Amino acid sequence: MKIIKNFLNEQKGFALILTTAGMLALLGFAALVTDIGMLALNKYELSNAVDAAALAGAQELPNNVSLAKSVAIDYALKNGCLVDEPVVSAHNGKNNSKITVTASKEVNYIFAKFLGISSGTVSASAAARLAGLTSHKGAVPLAVPDQNFDYNTKYILKQGANSENPSPLGPGTYGALSLSGTGASNYEYDLKYGFEGNLHVGQEIDTETGNMSNPTKRAIEYRISQCNHYPPCSPASYDPGCSRILVVPVYEPALNINGQIKRVKIIGFASFFVDHVAGQGNENYIEGYFLKMVAEGDSDPAQSDYGLAGVKLIK
Repeated sequence: MKIIKNFLNEQKGFALILTTAGMLALLGFAALVTDIGMLALNKYELSNAVDAAALAGAQELPNNVSLAKSVAIDYALKNGCLVDEPVVSAHNGKNNSKITVTASKEVNYIFAKFLGISSGTVSASAAARLAGLTSHKGAVPLAVPDQNFDYNTKYILKQGANSENPSPLGPGTYGALSLSGTGASNYEYDLKYGFEGNLHVGQEIDTETGNMSNPTKRAIEYRISQCNHYPPCSPASYDPGCSRILVVPVYEPALNINGQIKRVKIIGFASFFVDHVAGQGNENYIEGYFLKMVAEGDSDPAQSDYGLAGVKLIK
């Protein structure tokens, strides 16, 4: 009986050892699954945070590098990231056209603490680049010829019939395009609200004949009246979504008949802060200041620079 009793005691001790070892293994497995899962989740969230930070910072390029860095850091910090100083550099030879954001985040473990490991660190990096806009939704039915635009300089966006500066589109055309269809009502709607379709580089568009003085005046005065920002927007300081900002296709002639350009080919996009619409009848014209800004749409580093750029993640 004593031999049997000793054997049973030995079996109980062995079972206790096995149970303890199993619990340790289970705890280790829980630590592996739970804490590594937490690391993966935080890595995913951190990647999203630096993506957003890079995109936000790139909005301020190329002109305001310090603000671009500040905005990127602010976005990262709001997401609980320890962010390094963002790096602004050239992309495809264009100065201050790329920003890289690198950040890290400490993750406190739950189960691994029992194994002597209290936390882990995840890191992520993202880069966004600025490049010429190749497509845009919301452009106005005006067109400007290919040229070197000067920042904060006033340009005529639509000529008058008796203008001292004749329309580069030829007689009978004054800078208007036919986007939603021909006719003054379609032209006025698109000028007032922006064309609802998507325009892209390489697309050919028919020009619109006629001066359309009253539709022009009504549409531009409406856009100016919709700027309710304080202080009021100006070419030097404006809200990017202000109704006074016009995105205008830059063109080269596509079809010329008897000295009148009937169709143009879009080769880029430029933005202008509409200053005023002046004159009645044949004297009617639109003027606006050339801007350099970022807008929504596709972009390409190979696109010619007309001051209007798009932002895209590249890393």
